[in-house]
Amino acid sequence: MKRIFPLIVGFLALCLSSSAQQRALLFPDFVDGNVRFIGNTRVEKLKLNFDMIAQKVLYLDGETLMEITNMPMIQTIVTEDRSFIMRQGMLCEIKGNDDFQVLVNWKVKKVNVGSKGALGATTQAKVEVLRSYEFDTAYTITDFRKPTEQDIHSLEVWRQKNENTYFVSIGGEEHKIQYLKDLYKEYPAQAKKLKAYAKENKLTMVNAEDAFKMFEYLFNLIHK
Repeated sequence: MKRIFPLIVGFLALCLSSSAQQRALLFPDFVDGNVRFIGNTRVEKLKLNFDMIAQKVLYLDGETLMEITNMPMIQTIVTEDRSFIMRQGMLCEIKGNDDFQVLVNWKVKKVNVGSKGALGATTQAKVEVLRSYEFDTAYTITDFRKPTEQDIHSLEVWRQKNENTYFVSIGGEEHKIQYLKDLYKEYPAQAKKLKAYAKENKLTMVNAEDAFKMFEYLFNLIHK
């Protein structure tokens, strides 16, 4: 089988904060990145990260944690070794090559699985607008805000569930995939073999590593 994605394990570095407002961060540490907005406005050398629960780009302004809330205005984000673009309102990492490209929207959903007790309450802090910017372009970027925090820790118990969305492009034709049923629907000619491969190897789309194995198998089926 031809290997399209040489690095499967380690795509997702899951980092959960101990704060009341849980985060699931894509990078283990904040990384240097350059952000380009529609209209060619650039913000360079930000210390940034991506919260996969809130679907927000976070960055450090000194010791202050900030977020970019006008996500649809982002055109590209480039770090030292990873690149991201917007697709259908979602920030997606670019994987693959010219023949076979997959855009990945890394997403984690919080699932409530109960509570530890009846005591405890949460309060919602207000959104504080720390500062805004007007750039010399046809667009105005004004939505740089400090993320909200909960003041009191909740006793509710949560777990994290992957809900990634993938945009699979083979030969220039792109399909949006989230579940195995989407893969079978979009590629009916390969559906039977895909189903057998998933069953034999016990693969699901919940696991990102499994998803890329399915995509590689699909590519090899098409290019036999």
